[in-house]
Amino acid sequence: MAITLADAAAVEVKRILTDQGMSAQAVLRVGIKGRNAQGFNYVLDLTEVRQDDDVIFNSQGIIIACDPQSLPSLEGTEILYRDDTSGRGFVFKNPNSVALPVNSAPPTPGAAPSKAAGEIAAPPGTEIIASIENQALEADIIEKIRTIFDPEIPVNIYDLGLIYRIEISADKDVVVDMTLTAPGCPVAGTMPPQVQEAVASVAGIKSAKVNLVWEPAWSKDRMSEVAQLQLGMF
Repeated sequence: MAITLADAAAVEVKRILTDQGMSAQAVLRVGIKGRNAQGFNYVLDLTEVRQDDDVIFNSQGIIIACDPQSLPSLEGTEILYRDDTSGRGFVFKNPNSVALPVNSAPPTPGAAPSKAAGEIAAPPGTEIIASIENQALEADIIEKIRTIFDPEIPVNIYDLGLIYRIEISADKDVVVDMTLTAPGCPVAGTMPPQVQEAVASVAGIKSAKVNLVWEPAWSKDRMSEVAQLQLGMF
């Protein structure tokens, strides 16, 4: 049985593909990574990388890739998309998913399950949408960070390799770990707030926090090829 996308889910995936400028080779990767009391923990991602053993489906013009290990638990699943008072995100309507009682062992053979199989969203506090929509947000964040330049080296701080981590929560709170070219850099007190302000200005971001870190120490090998080319290092 195939894995399919409902109309609204297909529209949302196509929107994200367009926003990210991804090629026609892009696939929607679906998988399962363990389970919890509510059911399976789902993996949902947009990628241009395919694996040799991927099982491929085509739903509404979108290529869906599933690893062979996850497929038995995902056969017949329909991926929905909701944007209403109950929340916004992708939801898996999976006929194979049965929730277990919280803080209890699996039910004894023959016992009735605690919840009928049906529509299973992410565990409380998370949204399945995050794994693919956040890619679009991260691209917007990077674009904004690229408008900030190091005062001593004429290269934007992202291509310079000063951004170590960008983490986006399901609630769209962003944490950025960044460094400077040297601990004694004169902009140590002004650049992190500048980055925080830039990140917070991205549409869809709820809050932004920037941590200044020194480990691992920055070195020239962290620069992108674009930065090296700008500085004539090739």
